Amino acid sequence: MKVLKKIPQMDDNEISRLFANAIDLISRGKQVEKALEVKKAIQVEWKRRHAAFQTGNYKADTPEIGILKTIGYRVGNDGLPEHKRRILIDYVLSEILPPVGSPAYMAEWGEPETAERYRKAHRVIRVLASSAKTLGNQDKAAADWEADLEYMEQAWGHLKYIG
Repeated sequence: MKVLKKIPQMDDNEISRLFANAIDLISRGKQVEKALEVKKAIQVEWKRRHAAFQTGNYKADTPEIGILKTIGYRVGNDGLPEHKRRILIDYVLSEILPPVGSPAYMAEWGEPETAERYRKAHRVIRVLASSAKTLGNQDKAAADWEADLEYMEQAWGHLKYIG
């Protein structure tokens, strides 16, 4: 099957889409044998990329839909109220995350309540806030992200020092 040979050259987002398509076929009982082969090949590639990430030889692609969006975190005019965003920030920093993107991308987030998880979450929100300021017309979103960063630093800043 041609697609199996292409998997090692695909980026993480392409592989995630291919995986979702394979699962969809399996769930509908269509081309199940081929879909299972694709799923197995993807798992092998994810395992290889995860191992490469662990040794510092792989940088995962940012998924098209990241952790924050997956759990429902939103800011700006159509965003969540502050207290709901805080609940989600607390969740991201202290709980098991949903699988998003590749295993290597997930490894970047580290374990709950670690410096690695805190730094990753802080960095993601910091980049979003900076981008909103430069794009213009996103003042509310930028203000929400800045407020959430302050909250993270006050409530969770101690994690910077935990391994």
